[in-house]
Amino acid sequence: MAVVELGAIDCQAEWWQWSGVNFRFHIGKATETATSFLQRAGGTLNIMKLVKLMYLLDRLSLDRRGMPVVGGDYLSMRNGPVISEALDLINAGRLADELDTRWGECISDRVNHEVHLEKEPERLHVSDAELDLVDEIWASHGGKDQWELRDWCHLHCDEWTPLNRGSAPIAVERIGQVLGKTLKQIEKLKSEAAELNLLDEIFSAA
Repeated sequence: MAVVELGAIDCQAEWWQWSGVNFRFHIGKATETATSFLQRAGGTLNIMKLVKLMYLLDRLSLDRRGMPVVGGDYLSMRNGPVISEALDLINAGRLADELDTRWGECISDRVNHEVHLEKEPERLHVSDAELDLVDEIWASHGGKDQWELRDWCHLHCDEWTPLNRGSAPIAVERIGQVLGKTLKQIEKLKSEAAELNLLDEIFSAA
């Protein structure tokens, strides 16, 4: 087991040792970023490639800004890391009890392992800075097919747990550790996720 230095502390950690707190999933940003990737791809993307691009976008954002773009529950699966809710949207076209229906209006149902851009949504949630991150991810990975992108994630996303079947959670603190964040920065990730999730719950209930 590798030893990773977190600030002044040397520690060994696996995903099950973390709190499991992640940033709340933002379906509006998920729709806008997914359609942005689809636009750059000419309107059609393999579903594995799309879900990997969205995960890598959040990973880059956590590294640069200390917060994700999309958020949600991160999972290790056989073909690499994913955002659970994004995968559910791709598979079902909607999330249960979710009032925002723009994903289903803008992105087609999956057919032959692909989705298509139906229409471009108005940009209401994704900032210019976040769109710059979309451009950066596309510049780095847009030319890869789904299998090349899967292999890249297997080699470079050390927070991913190799699995033959099923899934295992990836805590945001674990991603921070792999990205070389200090213990203080990782604690800040966890506390900001908890605070933002609480605010979202308050505003959702209002």
